[in-house]
Amino acid sequence: MAKIIAIDTALSSCSVALSNDGAISSLRESKPRQHVQLILPMVDELLKQNGLSILDIDAIGFNQGPGSFTGLRIGMGVVQGLAFGANLQVLPVSTLQSIAQLAIERGLVAKDQAAMPMIDARMNEVYWGVYKNIDGLARELYPDVLNIPEDVGVSIFNQSTENLDEIIFSAIGVGDGWQFRERISLRPLVIHEALTSDAEQVLMLAIDIYQRGEGVSVDQVEPLYLRNKISWSKRQRLRQPQS
Repeated sequence: MAKIIAIDTALSSCSVALSNDGAISSLRESKPRQHVQLILPMVDELLKQNGLSILDIDAIGFNQGPGSFTGLRIGMGVVQGLAFGANLQVLPVSTLQSIAQLAIERGLVAKDQAAMPMIDARMNEVYWGVYKNIDGLARELYPDVLNIPEDVGVSIFNQSTENLDEIIFSAIGVGDGWQFRERISLRPLVIHEALTSDAEQVLMLAIDIYQRGEGVSVDQVEPLYLRNKISWSKRQRLRQPQS
């Protein structure tokens, strides 16, 4: 079996998980804005606990996004350094997919039921997607997108995916983006707002990518921000002090 390590720096927590020939171990810290200081020491510590070095690893999984702009950049930098240094393939995972995976693993989403993960994207917007529980893994039904809360339902009902509107009405809502539920026209069966991403779920999804032979070179991937350059320019202008 393979040795795969996964990292998650996409949101407020920072975590690392390792599959050492099927044995799973992990480390995590809930210290926002300290990812850059924490993540590499955590990788080193987890490898040390398992008697491994990065040269023993077969591939690296990571949360590609969406998420915190700074967190995604930090994660991408770490993945690039490790992958280039040890000549490793990488296994990019959606942050929203990893949240859906956590809901599945906790038994909150039944077999063939859908999860609708949603993250607060700031700037009056949310990141969201739709994933179905297929044999215990979160599989994409609707791609990750960025909308204002009022447009989430519009996006669903304006697309042509067969039976997606019916699936949504029996879905489970997960993630902190559901704090805007009063502004969203959709009403999932249940909402679990506190669920967030974690490296253990990134690892489970990364293992699946690896087993399907879909790992890629690190120079083929970049963070998935979803927010366009115009929105980022607007955010930067808002942060500038007034003269």
